[in-house]
Amino acid sequence: MYDAIDPAAGPEAGGQDGSGHDGMGYYPSEGGGFIDGLSDADRDMAASYGWRDTAGILESYRSLEDRLSGALRVPGEDAGSEEQAAFYADVSSRWTPKDGYRFKMPETLPENFPYDQAFAQEAGDWFKEAGLHPEAAQKLHDRWVGKMAEQFSAHEEAAFDAAQKQGEAAEAAHMSLVREYGEPDSDGYQNAIAKADRALSTLKTAGVDLTGWFAEKGALTTAGSDGLQQVTDPVAVKLLAFIHDSAFSEDGLNGFGAGGEGGNPFETGNPDLRQQSDLLENSPLRARQMIVAAGRDPRLFGL
Repeated sequence: MYDAIDPAAGPEAGGQDGSGHDGMGYYPSEGGGFIDGLSDADRDMAASYGWRDTAGILESYRSLEDRLSGALRVPGEDAGSEEQAAFYADVSSRWTPKDGYRFKMPETLPENFPYDQAFAQEAGDWFKEAGLHPEAAQKLHDRWVGKMAEQFSAHEEAAFDAAQKQGEAAEAAHMSLVREYGEPDSDGYQNAIAKADRALSTLKTAGVDLTGWFAEKGALTTAGSDGLQQVTDPVAVKLLAFIHDSAFSEDGLNGFGAGGEGGNPFETGNPDLRQQSDLLENSPLRARQMIVAAGRDPRLFGL
C-alpha cells in the first residue's frame, strides 16, 4: 500500500577488484580515511550504499529523515481511542471515494428482485462515514443484497404455495356445494349463493362485517386485485344461507309489524312512521332486525 523506505542504491557488487577484498566493491579513500578503518561487513555496507566518506553518510541520513517525516506512524499499544481513530481516519481518507461507492450487482439475483437503490445510496453514505475500503464496502453490499434476495425468494415461494392451497380449497368448496345444491347454473345452487351474499351484505350494512372474520378462519380467500373473495369452506355459505332464512327473509319477518298486519314498517317504499316509533320505543331489538332486513342502517334510527 505504501512505498517502502529504501536506502539510496549503491554500486553493484563485484568480485576480486585487486584490493584483496571479496564481496561488495571496495573503494579506498585517498591517503586513507574512516572507511579504511571499518570492518569488512561495515565496509561492504558502505560500498552498497555508495558511502565514500562522511559527507555521503550524512546526505543519505538527511534523505532518510525527510522520507520518514512523511511516513505514517502506527499508534502504539498504549495509544488511546482518539489517537487510534485519528490514525484510521487519516489512512481511510486515502481510499474512500470522494464521489461515493459504485456498487456492482451480484449475478445470482432473482429477475424480479426489487433492488432498493435509495437504500443502497444511504448505506453507501454510512460506509463512507465509516471509512470502508471500496472492496470491503462491496462485500457488505453483496451480503446485504444476498440476504434480501433470500427473504424475497422465500416470501415469493410462500405466497405461491398459499395461493395454490387457497385455489385448491376453493375448488373443493365449490365441488361440495355442487354436490349438495346442484350445478352452478341450477336454481338450488344459485339460491344458496344469493342467500349467503345477501346475508353477508345485510350484516355489513348493520355494522357486522364478517368478511374479515371468515378470511381469518380460512373460509374466504383474501380479496384479490378486483376486490373479490372466493369461498374456501362450504360451511360459510350454509351458515350465511341459514342466517338469511332465519333473520332476513321476508317470511322470517312476518308478525313483526304492529297489529299482526305483516310487512316491514321500515321499508323505504312504504314506511309506517307510527309502527316505527312504537317498535323503536318498545322493542328496539326487533326494530333493529327489521331495519336490517329492509336494507337500511340501524344507526340512522339511533340504534
